[in-house]
Amino acid sequence: MKKILAIILFIVCATTLFVSTVSAVTVFEEYFDTLTDGQAITTSNTDFDYVRIGPGGGLITAEQAASGEMYMRLGGSPGGSLTGVGIQSSLSGLSVTSMNFRLNLEDTNGDIFIGMGTGATFTGNATFNTAHLMWAIQSDNGNLEFRTDSPGQWNDVGQTLTPGQNYEFHIVANRSGATINYGTYSVATGNMDLFLDGVLVGDDLDITNNQNATGFRIYQINGGSFAGIDSITIDDTAVEPFTPTAVTLQSFSFEPSQPSTWLIVAGLVLLSLGSLGLWWARRGGHRSSVISEFTDY
Repeated sequence: MKKILAIILFIVCATTLFVSTVSAVTVFEEYFDTLTDGQAITTSNTDFDYVRIGPGGGLITAEQAASGEMYMRLGGSPGGSLTGVGIQSSLSGLSVTSMNFRLNLEDTNGDIFIGMGTGATFTGNATFNTAHLMWAIQSDNGNLEFRTDSPGQWNDVGQTLTPGQNYEFHIVANRSGATINYGTYSVATGNMDLFLDGVLVGDDLDITNNQNATGFRIYQINGGSFAGIDSITIDDTAVEPFTPTAVTLQSFSFEPSQPSTWLIVAGLVLLSLGSLGLWWARRGGHRSSVISEFTDY
């Protein structure tokens, strides 16, 4: 009997360790699903703590897709003064992060910037400073580019974004000091992986790598263009991309439930108890009422 209890204890400890090491925490998410069509997006009705329409004009509103789901329509700034949203400094200095969002360009007459990092780029109203960035990408008149630090410049990803088409972006950035494996992928330190619609289109792209991420920003400048953006999530570790499911620009119609660590542990322990009970019974032990319940279940 002591041997059986020792086996159970080992299973519980090993399972707890396994679950805790693979868990990820979503540190930000915004789906816009509590808003109404045409409603102005603010820091009061979303999880953003930064919303700005530049002096040159623009709009940031919730819009309803043909599916009935809500998304953010952002843009309309004709010059270099940004119209954008983001989190300023509350992301706890992430050295590894995964960001997922959906993007649909209404046109390509301008620039759409998405980036993470620390500093005035995320707390002020100016456009980005490379020294403040962990990573950044942009649509430059439809050409998808990523930012590097040495030299500080925009580089082509090799993808052109088509107006009116829905894209699922997934970015995994790493400045932890070591290569990180996640699922079937890996990303070296100082690099990021960029996925479009679940396909890896940028493998180990150089990132600016200057800062850990305490904030993020999405903004539009130049040309008065607009973009639809939806289902923004940020995790505190490297995670595999979601399987694209959208045929229209919409929020995920459901979010997979994430069972807590202790529920997973309890389930595995119960299964282990059931298996050990059957083994004990076959050796001539007594079948308890607990084992009978698990067997029926």
